Amino acid sequence: MTDQIQLLRQVRLALQNDDFETAINALQQAAALARDSGDSAGEGRHLGNLALIYYRVQRPDKALQYFERALVSAREDGDRLTEDGILGNMGNILREVGRHDEATTYLNQALLIAQEIGDVRGRGIWLANLGLVYDDLDKHGDAIEVHKESVNVARIMRDQRGLASRLGNLGNSYLAAGTSSEALKCFHEVVAIYKELGEKGEAALRMGIIGNINSELGRAAPNDFEATFYYGLSLDAYRDTLVMAQELGDKVGEGDLLTSIGNVYGNLGDYDQAINHFTFALQIFGALGQEDRLEYLHNNLNLAQGYRAGR
Repeated sequence: MTDQIQLLRQVRLALQNDDFETAINALQQAAALARDSGDSAGEGRHLGNLALIYYRVQRPDKALQYFERALVSAREDGDRLTEDGILGNMGNILREVGRHDEATTYLNQALLIAQEIGDVRGRGIWLANLGLVYDDLDKHGDAIEVHKESVNVARIMRDQRGLASRLGNLGNSYLAAGTSSEALKCFHEVVAIYKELGEKGEAALRMGIIGNINSELGRAAPNDFEATFYYGLSLDAYRDTLVMAQELGDKVGEGDLLTSIGNVYGNLGDYDQAINHFTFALQIFGALGQEDRLEYLHNNLNLAQGYRAGR
């Protein structure tokens, strides 16, 4: 055991210095010592930590191999909580590498164990991740139902950050399913949560999404009355986001929002306002040297000037 403790100290020091090779070697030695001494639980912990390091260094294949071995140890020891965590982590990795059917299987196993042992927090995490798998598979109806459950768990746990993240997932699923009204409800609640948490950057990002959704609704509206209504909501959201971007000193965000506001004014036929906002955005991106955005803005500005001249 003393040798294992010394090896784990090496691991901690190595990780502090991002020396992953040394950390991996030390953990492999610790796992071998634990196995030789009959310490199955210790071996499983070391194998699980090896898996996490390999995942951190973007080696999902090796991470899965070590998680598989750690899973065997957890099952031998009857350690259901560890088994639950390993299955869930494997499901996440399998999703990231595109093996969605396997990811679904592992996450459902993790959910079953979490339910059996009363791991409410784990259940919420695996539900959220399973919802992402369904979204990847374009099964947005299934994703919505699972994300709703994950949101309810976050509410029960009073986990505000988790709630914001899961409401965002649910909003994205509603958008993909073409249910913009429900998506907007989700994102408005997300904004309110992040404002309460004092996280202006996160709030601004979601407020910008609200502006984008309303702008799309305006473009798709069947008549001028509805279009004007949605464009008005879009402008309100973009202006609020613009203030937050300016307070945060986010010049790129400020320029993008000025561009978006200019586009909305162009859609409304208010070309003077469109030109003003495009011009301010050009000044910002010119100073930042953002050539791709400059080209886009010059095209928009020329169009707005042409439409104004043709009135």
